[in-house]
Amino acid sequence: MAGSGQPWFMPLTWPVGHVSTALTKPEDDEPSKPTSTPYLDLTGNFTAMAAAARSWTLAYLCIYYLPQQFGQVYPAFGPAKEFTPDWMFHIIARNLLATWIICGFWDWFLYFSPIQKKLHKYKMNPVYPSLAQIKHDALVTTSASCAAGGIEIILCHLWATGKLTLTTSLSEAPYLNLAMALMLTHYRIPHFHLIHRAMHPWKTTNFPDIGKFLYRQVHSLHHKSYNPTAFSGTNMHPVESTLYYSAALIPVAFGLHPVHALGVIVDCAMGAWLGHDGFQWPGSGDYFHMLHHKHFDCNYGAMHVPLDWLFGTYAGSKEEVSQIWKGKKAGEEANDTPVHKSSLKEGKVD
Repeated sequence: MAGSGQPWFMPLTWPVGHVSTALTKPEDDEPSKPTSTPYLDLTGNFTAMAAAARSWTLAYLCIYYLPQQFGQVYPAFGPAKEFTPDWMFHIIARNLLATWIICGFWDWFLYFSPIQKKLHKYKMNPVYPSLAQIKHDALVTTSASCAAGGIEIILCHLWATGKLTLTTSLSEAPYLNLAMALMLTHYRIPHFHLIHRAMHPWKTTNFPDIGKFLYRQVHSLHHKSYNPTAFSGTNMHPVESTLYYSAALIPVAFGLHPVHALGVIVDCAMGAWLGHDGFQWPGSGDYFHMLHHKHFDCNYGAMHVPLDWLFGTYAGSKEEVSQIWKGKKAGEEANDTPVHKSSLKEGKVD
């Protein structure tokens, strides 16, 4: 979650609340030292539910409002029976526009806007990544948004052809739909933890370390962004981005309304983009995950569902990473894949 001082409801007002706070903070404001905990407190859970409500609402607008602006209906409700360029193009175009507007604006505001110097003290790693890194991450994140669109296109076709249960009314189970909307982030996090942990070294000795292979071939691309920005959030190999966005299948498995699946896709995107921005409040940076980018072999999931605490892989500092692996080579020293050189300058996240 974002740094201390963020009101729990602030995700619902992004970016207006964040920008207005950044503009009005006094010049002599001193940010607190960022800290991490293995799980969310009550306020943190309310903040997570506010972010989930934001994702779900955006998905609702994409299904019931946006298509109407082009005289269409959401493809799952009929048009997707056949794979035709028109409806598929709208999904991909919508995703790419959202990616570039959200990530582009937020990276510009934090890293290049007229108040960039004022915001610098809130950056968790004081070094700024290079423009080359941002361009690289923007390109790869664009491909990841196409992967998300591909999953949605396939789901729409399966819904429209009756191969998947299609619930068309949210009023049939209002309390269930409300609960699933508010707990959206919570129920997708175990999926994220599973696929993410699988793509890091398992440090096994009795059988081949599949995780080490997956890290080198797939996940290391994401870790090139040692010092991440919003565009780094879904800077992922196509295999990883497809697996990441496949969390949308969770509500599909229960036959829920398509808005839940699309809400998961939106939440995966915005949660990664904003959570990687690198700034504590008034940024949205996730220090728990920043520690993962710094030390690699810890904090594979998120605080919403504290699986790292449960499995003993939570770390709040470099020293705790060494304690986790009890003498095994781990952390920054164990990483033998290249990262952006500009990210390795003097800035530190302890």
